[in-house]
Amino acid sequence: MDTKMVSIDELEIFFQNYAAASLGLEPAWIAALYADHFVTGGPRGSATFSNNGQFIHWLREVQTFNKRTGMTALELVSIEKPICLNDIHVLAQVEWGARFKKTGTRLIKFWIAYLLEKNDGRWKILAYISEKDQEDEMRKLGITES
Repeated sequence: MDTKMVSIDELEIFFQNYAAASLGLEPAWIAALYADHFVTGGPRGSATFSNNGQFIHWLREVQTFNKRTGMTALELVSIEKPICLNDIHVLAQVEWGARFKKTGTRLIKFWIAYLLEKNDGRWKILAYISEKDQEDEMRKLGITES
């Protein structure tokens, strides 16, 4: 394994931009942070996606869902020491925090691991794996109904 270092500051900027885009009005901003094809996973399994018009439509639905559930903030809490796999790939464990109208100022924390690739000086998400199922966690907190 390559022992090169990646700048935490650089990754923090990437994920802060991701958080801002997630709460923004333009789903194409989020899509721009993903590779042409990528993998997602969590406790219920995994899936592959293409970064195309269908993905942007889905992102628009996610943004609508976030508004409907009262998400007011998404913020980067921390990044565990990233692992450089080679010159262009890094694995980063990210702790996120979200706030919802129903939970007030309480920061709801969760972990997602990302496999990133850097091409043309820009990071792109190749894959992410969620520690927990978002829908289950939101039901447990009373943010959504079963």
